[in-house]
This record gives sequence, structure tokens and C-alpha cells, in this order.
Amino acid sequence: MIRNTTSIILFAGCLMAFAVNAFSQQTETKPMPVPTPMDKQELRLKACGTEKVNYTAKTDKKQHPTPDAPADKALIYVIRSAMIGYKIHSKLAVDGKWMGVNRGKTYFYFTLEPGEHYFCSESENQDYLALTVEAGKTYFLQQQVEAGFWKARTNLVVMTEEQGRKKLEDVHLSIFEEKPEKDD
Repeated sequence: MIRNTTSIILFAGCLMAFAVNAFSQQTETKPMPVPTPMDKQELRLKACGTEKVNYTAKTDKKQHPTPDAPADKALIYVIRSAMIGYKIHSKLAVDGKWMGVNRGKTYFYFTLEPGEHYFCSESENQDYLALTVEAGKTYFLQQQVEAGFWKARTNLVVMTEEQGRKKLEDVHLSIFEEKPEKDD
């Protein structure tokens, strides 16, 4: 009986040693990636770019286009449904190119090639995200706002199609136009 108990204890000890060794080898060969501030900075540069944009923006309350996605591209709606800071602009860039601007209760839309893209919403702050889009699909982004120190702060959120379609019913078209740079 003592021999069997000793054998069982030795066997259990060997199993534990084997498990600990296997686990330590697994964690040594597959380290978990740790997000670094540089990762966030790289995402910001890919999304927002480094260029400033000179633009005009107006709200069109007569038109309310809501096209479907073309078969070969993704359609992106950008909605700002809140009235908080309604006069403060929330710009949006994709892959470093400024695409449009919203104020309270406005939206705009554009198409993108399928693949991964980097989105940047800018107001008092910047918020960004990476999103992989597919041809023939429609995506809804919301520029959420909250009171900031000087003006409205922005937060960029992906909505479901149901949420996006519902919010789209109660907003007006925002028209964004880049202005040429002035010569000094």
C-alpha cells in the first residue's frame, strides 16, 4: 500500500512538472502582444494624417439621399445625431484624407474600396478606429459628442445597420467642400 501511494505521488509530481514545463514553453514561444503608445500613434497617423484641411460645410435640409452600397465598393454613412454643441464641427478623415464634417443632427456618406481602412473623428479631441469593409456592404459610424473643455469632444462608434438606419431618419445632409489653400 505504501509503495502504491509513493508511486502515485511520484507520478502526480512528474505530471505537474511536465505541465509546468509545457506551459512555460508555450508562453515563451507565444508572447501576448502588449499595446504600446506607439501603436496608438501609428493608428492616429494612418487615420488622421498630418494635413490640415481648409473647408466649408453647410446643411442641406431639402435633400435626404440614402443610397445603397454599389456592388464593388463599401458604403459608409457617418452620422452625428446629437444636438450637444450643434454648431461645433466634427470632421472625419479616412486613411489620412478628410472626407466630411458633421454638426448637430447631420450626416454624410461616401464609398470606399474593400479592405482595411483607418477612420479619424476630430473635434476638440481625436478618436480613431480601424475597420475592414467589404464590397456591397453598408456601414454606419456615429460621431458621438459630449461637452469638452473648449468645444465638443468626439467618440467614433460603429453602429449596427438597424441603429444606423433609425438614426439616419432624423438627420440632415451635410455638404463638405475643400477650399483651395490661400497664397501668402
